[in-house]
Amino acid sequence: MKALQKLLLNRAAVVSMIFLSLWVFLALAAPLLPLHSPIEVFDGQQLIPPVWSALGQWTHPLGTDDLGRDTLSRLVYGSQISLGFGFLCVVASVLVGGLLGVTAGFFGGFWDRFVLRVVDVLMALPSLLLAIVVVAVLGPSLWNALWAVTVVALPGFIRISRASVLAEREKEYVQASRAFGAGAIRQMFFVILPNCLAPLIVQASLGFSDGILNMAALGFLGLGAQAPTPEWGVMLSDSKAYLETAAWLVTWPGLCI
Repeated sequence: MKALQKLLLNRAAVVSMIFLSLWVFLALAAPLLPLHSPIEVFDGQQLIPPVWSALGQWTHPLGTDDLGRDTLSRLVYGSQISLGFGFLCVVASVLVGGLLGVTAGFFGGFWDRFVLRVVDVLMALPSLLLAIVVVAVLGPSLWNALWAVTVVALPGFIRISRASVLAEREKEYVQASRAFGAGAIRQMFFVILPNCLAPLIVQASLGFSDGILNMAALGFLGLGAQAPTPEWGVMLSDSKAYLETAAWLVTWPGLCI
């Protein structure tokens, strides 16, 4: 209860929760909302400005793109991809990175040194460059971009989970469980891991935003989602040629990201 009261007193946190909840609602309810199809092309209605402009139309409140597709519907359906794949990236990173970090910290020895060397190699490269390398090997697609972003996020989860296990494994409750005959698997995942979740949750919240940004960056470079998929990075890339003549095409996906 006290934690909830502290949260409600934090204006930035409340505003962020409201904003994120709105986007999650739009992403989940997109098929039920009265929106145009995100890939439907309206002939003769290319580059219509937002409704508050002199040439705007209420049928397209945020205007249309260079092909005549409704911008609002593409933004809303794009949130499904950006939020959904950002969440999947976090889940995959937590599962894989947490598993590697927990086992490395618990067993130590050669396996610990090997995992740390892999982490050092991954951290030696800039995150976006590493993601580009992975996508270049696998091929440009939305799912390959997800794996690339997951690989980029792994070092943080591995290091945090390993450090947490190292801090916990010699404590008395772990030794007691060992004395009662608990095996390695039980000690790792049922005794130690529950006490290491707090830093992993914090890292997951940061990784969620990083996942969205990296997915958008790969989409912008043509290595993630492919046209006509309504993804924010792809929308930003398609509209950059109209920065001076139709600035709203760049503004809306940029604000969403």
